[in-house]
Amino acid sequence: MKTNRRDFLKAAAGSAATAGVLTLAPSYAVASDEGEPFAKDTMVKFYDSTVCIGCQACVVACYETNFVNRADNLNKPKEERNFIENNDVIPVLAEEDQFNPQAPWIRVNGLDYRLRTIIRKYVDENEKSHFIKQNCMHCKKPGCVSACPVSALQKDKDDGVVTYDPNRCIGCRYCQMACPFNIPAFEWHRANPKITKCDMCRSTINLKTNDFDIDAEGNAVYKDNPKKGTACTKVCPTGAVLYGRREDMLALAHDRINKSKEKGENKYYEDTARGESVLGEKVYGGTGELVISAVDFRKLDFPVDKIGDRATAYKSEGIQHTIYKYGIAPIALFAALSIVVRKNVKKHHEHEED
Repeated sequence: MKTNRRDFLKAAAGSAATAGVLTLAPSYAVASDEGEPFAKDTMVKFYDSTVCIGCQACVVACYETNFVNRADNLNKPKEERNFIENNDVIPVLAEEDQFNPQAPWIRVNGLDYRLRTIIRKYVDENEKSHFIKQNCMHCKKPGCVSACPVSALQKDKDDGVVTYDPNRCIGCRYCQMACPFNIPAFEWHRANPKITKCDMCRSTINLKTNDFDIDAEGNAVYKDNPKKGTACTKVCPTGAVLYGRREDMLALAHDRINKSKEKGENKYYEDTARGESVLGEKVYGGTGELVISAVDFRKLDFPVDKIGDRATAYKSEGIQHTIYKYGIAPIALFAALSIVVRKNVKKHHEHEED
């Protein structure tokens, strides 16, 4: 059977219309957890800036655990391994340099590919130093996870840790652009670059277990190995950073704030405008890193006003899922194609009549 141009165009128009109708069938969007509480066993790190002395023990321990002592590093030829003693990212400071704003460890540009956590310093108008530990916030609704096209970043549904699989990563840097806290660090120097971020030591010492007790300081103590824990929390000499269930750490944070008020010290900053005295309780929908401080969070490089209390991933995913759930995008496409085809058919018909 011979098909002329008119029949072909009519068939194409009919197919487009049929496809457009078929897209009205319901599709399945990813369910949103907005408004739901954190999982019961969500694990977090709690950082009290007022007791941090800026010693960098946490930075060194993190680097040793996640870079120096990793099997893939130890299996390299000796001259290619990462070593603290010949790596300038963690310099040993003289006592007189510890509170010097010009000291080399004050990393103005924040995290880089060699470190999963750093200590930064803010000097107030009275020349008093305040420290802040910077690392992945393990958000309840991570923008990085939502943006990653290959699921290299995922959020554990049980303990809330945002994990990273470098074997899946394609180096697109979408996670960098999606993170409101500017955390993922990129390996600019590599031909096949990946990112670096804290995973609460999941990739090295596997903390995923609920078999632990809480000690007097509030830290999680594992029954199978009391020395197990995130590298940074196990070495902090002042207890500035602790690791445990989110509800326990949040209660501990508020307890410290309330006791300070009762004593008339009022040493902790409270963001009354936003109603958040513990950073991470509300900002960006809640995070897996809780922080209390003596100074405004904004001065510690947390742009809370810009970030807001709602994760942007809820909005972006809501738009995407709505578009595809109701077939808006396919319908619009097929409608446009139908109009083009219809015009072509009409022109062809008029041409034949002439």
